[in-house]
Amino acid sequence: MQLRTYQQNALTLLRQYISTGRNRLILCSPTGSGKTVIFSTIAKNAIEKGRKVLIVTDRIELLKQSGNALAMLNLKPETIEAGKRTDHSGHLYTAMVETLVRRIGKPEYLRLFKSFDLIIFDEAHKQAFNKVFQHIARNQTVIGATATPYRKAGQIPLKSHYHEIVETVTIADLIEQGYLAKPNSFGVPVDLSQVQMRGGDYDESSLGENYSKNRVYEGVIENYQRLTPDKKAIAFCPTIASSMELCSQMQGAGINAKHLDSTMDTETRKERLKWLKITPDAVLCNVGILTTGFDEPTIEVVILYRATTSLPLFLQMVGRGSRVTETKKAFTILDFGENIRRHGFWEENRKWSLELARKRKPGVAPAKNCPKCWALVASSLRQCECGHEFKSKQQEDQEKLVVELKQLEPALARAKARVMGLPELAQLAKAGVVKPFWVLHNLQTKSEADEFIKLMGWKPGWWHHNRHRFPNLR
Repeated sequence: MQLRTYQQNALTLLRQYISTGRNRLILCSPTGSGKTVIFSTIAKNAIEKGRKVLIVTDRIELLKQSGNALAMLNLKPETIEAGKRTDHSGHLYTAMVETLVRRIGKPEYLRLFKSFDLIIFDEAHKQAFNKVFQHIARNQTVIGATATPYRKAGQIPLKSHYHEIVETVTIADLIEQGYLAKPNSFGVPVDLSQVQMRGGDYDESSLGENYSKNRVYEGVIENYQRLTPDKKAIAFCPTIASSMELCSQMQGAGINAKHLDSTMDTETRKERLKWLKITPDAVLCNVGILTTGFDEPTIEVVILYRATTSLPLFLQMVGRGSRVTETKKAFTILDFGENIRRHGFWEENRKWSLELARKRKPGVAPAKNCPKCWALVASSLRQCECGHEFKSKQQEDQEKLVVELKQLEPALARAKARVMGLPELAQLAKAGVVKPFWVLHNLQTKSEADEFIKLMGWKPGWWHHNRHRFPNLR
């Protein structure tokens, strides 16, 4: 398997740290960068040196994903799973974290666990892996692979388990190099003030009820049909009921939509995923089961029909649409949960840390809506791709002032205008709040008059024909 440059660089850095004794490392690599390939290669190299390796995940989909990458490297792992006796003589093992924790309490499995030279955790930012670390010895090397090395207040910080973060590529790098698709972001403001919080995130039941009560699904349908008609999409919903409601409403609008959730049997889930793969205009509404361990490159639209305070969840959901194909180099994000305003753009560079994350500082929003096309763009952008030009803060302040002065009595408005600069006075004159001649009568010098005339856009000969009216400026 031919590794990309940044993948090979990651391997080199990991080896350098391990050689210095810093043997608990986070491998940070974005969704779509092939982090599974990187840690599978690490496993292969270790096994070739006679070492014993364990790969631990928290979901069956990820276990299968690891298995596929391992199979490409001609590696056949022994699986530690419920209802199956494990052969302890192998060199490569995979396990679900909950199964491992249950087995590790038995002496024979604890001995097996202690025999591993290298332990790899996939999606290492998740709290589920914490309970394994009490059994790890100092001489055992640990690599935690994740696209989002991020934990927030109230959680155990990653620094409790790891020494360093190894990162050799970012989402922006991968887009520039053509390995990930470029996102086009759109968002509709949603009132979340009545949604309850639970465990630091939006309560999913309360969120679903809020979306249903406010008929947010109508905005989804309108924007999907306007911006991305008949494109393949995946929608992330907060509850089964909200997903089924969105699906039903889309079907009623003539959109080819289906619903998927974790209560469905294996065959139904396979059927829905196959349908998504082969159907060009498919829209699959789901509840939390396709955020990680799922890869369908033909998805062109990601619909965030939910809000979350979790940065990892936001990045993972959007990442489902980021794969490139021969015909797909861009994808669309339809955000109905203020997620981009909360977390920033999916593609922006982030500074990761083993410390607990701090809340994003309040202030200027990272994104603003274009009033013409509803695209979400950086707050600093002066012109949208649709051609709309955003007004500067100074222009907005002047317009607010125009409205304010129009509401005042004429005498008060003129009194306030006397203390303004020439640009503001010209703006007020153009808006009809004050008369241009009144401004000129209150100026002190000819140079001020020349500047005001220029700001008003009058012809150069205007002063020559009207100078007799302003004896104060001769």
